[in-house]
Amino acid sequence: MKNTTQEIRGNFNFIVPTIVPSLIQGEDAEALYNEVKETIKNGVWFWYDENSRTMIGSSTFLAARVDSIVRGLNKGIRVATLADLNRPEVMNMIKDNYYSDTPALVLRSLEDSYKPSNSIITDLVPHIVQNTGRLRLPALITGFDVIPSKNKAGYGLDVVPRNDFSAIHDERLLGKYYGEKFSTVDEQGLPNFDKNGSRTWFARNQGISRLGLGTSLNLVSGCDGDGDLANSDVSGRVMLVREAPAQKKII
Repeated sequence: MKNTTQEIRGNFNFIVPTIVPSLIQGEDAEALYNEVKETIKNGVWFWYDENSRTMIGSSTFLAARVDSIVRGLNKGIRVATLADLNRPEVMNMIKDNYYSDTPALVLRSLEDSYKPSNSIITDLVPHIVQNTGRLRLPALITGFDVIPSKNKAGYGLDVVPRNDFSAIHDERLLGKYYGEKFSTVDEQGLPNFDKNGSRTWFARNQGISRLGLGTSLNLVSGCDGDGDLANSDVSGRVMLVREAPAQKKII
């Protein structure tokens, strides 16, 4: 009988990671922490733990400042985008351990019940109009940094656009979808709603909100009664990612 067995070369459909995630932890963590402190001096809680060499804390402002710093290194590192936060490589690190903010804001109305946020809205609106030609709400805003502000009524920080500033209108950002289920996300990282989904979308009804991943892998864009963009706690971690190195092909 003729042997028809083909050569087995190891070419199976392996799931290859596209990004490599990291906490702000390790040799460069303290230097990054010290650089962030040059801009964010008061009102935004975060700290450096010498024993674990880890920067602890997560908020919109912290994520934005870190993102601008690490992108400026030109080493292919960024703070995790919303799409990154929904990748299994990141979710496996977050689940049951941390929550993490992405450097993004969601604007739903021109006034916020949390008064310190109103100065942020006022500053952002002209940039949104310039970027998109008109103001359409709700809007997902990315590509910004923070600088010290003289406005004592706000957070002590101003949000300023970078060259990659973007404002995208999407109805799914509306608070009326609070509690909707999903399991998958689109290329932006926004949920594809599905009543049989295993994860939950949480969102405020008004004002401007943060955006991130919770410890239970739910997506959180603020909750009513919680409009503080600077708030953090000990379970917060800003997540870094870089592109995964090319995989060696098996011959």
